[in-house]
Amino acid sequence: MPRRKRRLASRIRAYIRGLLSFLFSNVGVIVLVVAYTIAGAFMFQAIEGESEMERMTHMALERNNTAENLWQNVTLALNLFNETAMKERITIELIHYQKKIVFAVRHGWDGGRSSRQWSFSSAFLYSLTVITTIGYGHLSPRTNWGKVVTILYTLLGMPLFLLYLTNLGELLARWFKCIYALVCHCRGCPGFTKRRAARFRQQLDISDAESIERPPHWRSGYLDSDCTPEYRIPPNARDFQRRPDYFRSASMPQPWERREVLPAQPRGWSEPLAFRTDSEGTSEFSYVTFDAQTITVPISVCVCIMVGYIIFGSMLFGMWENWDQLDGAYFCFISLSSIGFGDFVPGERVYTPRIETSFIACSMYLMLGMALVAMCFNLMQEQVIHYFAGLKRVLKRVSRCKR
Repeated sequence: MPRRKRRLASRIRAYIRGLLSFLFSNVGVIVLVVAYTIAGAFMFQAIEGESEMERMTHMALERNNTAENLWQNVTLALNLFNETAMKERITIELIHYQKKIVFAVRHGWDGGRSSRQWSFSSAFLYSLTVITTIGYGHLSPRTNWGKVVTILYTLLGMPLFLLYLTNLGELLARWFKCIYALVCHCRGCPGFTKRRAARFRQQLDISDAESIERPPHWRSGYLDSDCTPEYRIPPNARDFQRRPDYFRSASMPQPWERREVLPAQPRGWSEPLAFRTDSEGTSEFSYVTFDAQTITVPISVCVCIMVGYIIFGSMLFGMWENWDQLDGAYFCFISLSSIGFGDFVPGERVYTPRIETSFIACSMYLMLGMALVAMCFNLMQEQVIHYFAGLKRVLKRVSRCKR
């Protein structure tokens, strides 16, 4: 019996570990964010929707009571030819009803909207704008429980959405690098050999700079196998650096050695570049691998992606909300940058009780768009770091030349 209990406990722990590993994976985080937003929509609809119905019923009753008082206390009780008395009595009733309207508006009454304000679609949009820190401000909780739940919901939802942006942004960045490498760095593109030679010379420059800066006794304690394949220098690499024309011609024998460029076979997303050196009857092989993840995407490409996505959103919201292109682009930029002024908000359709395809497309546009912005920022950061690294190498060369 104790063994069965231990087996059951171990199975439960294994299931829990598997569930947690899935939830914190790339796909799991996306599912978790969507499920968290849907749960928040149901929760806020239950809390604020009930209070909204009470306010609407109460104000409808107050309107009917005011009309009844005007009929009973003014029309039937007073002389219709006594204009002064009728105006005074009507003014008293209207001022009393006006105070009730002001009190109801301050506590969340929308002034007699034909449809419910806290429908599922509007509650979903509210939950999404809370965890994304957009905060349009067109919808806010009016009850005490709604305010408390909003604070707790935000404390857990904001870190979750930041995790979503980080994971999905890195995933999209890796995918885009692979696509960019296939499109712009393929073998059929003009200048492929020159770019490959430039990458190899850059690796040699980095290795030479490291060998100059390190004392000789530091390098004596390490073997070639301890170095990564990406930065391993082929034999006689300095001769190769002085003679880059070996990329242009593979048949240039020397009196003391013979070199040729072997055809590279694609391996995953890497392109191995192999050099064979024959000297005194010996043959050695060394590979300089080219990984697609080492590519830096230009900043101009990232800017074009963001601009194109904003233009696509302006067209989408232009058809949905009947906005012009400028207003649609303005709304997309304000939303994706998480500014959220609230002057432009997806309008009356979000207040309908039924779920519309256009509203789901709007929500997915915002979630995917913020992940796309995170991807572009990640790629732009790598490009800036690459620029500064190149500037650092140039400054090192200048300082060595002055010495």
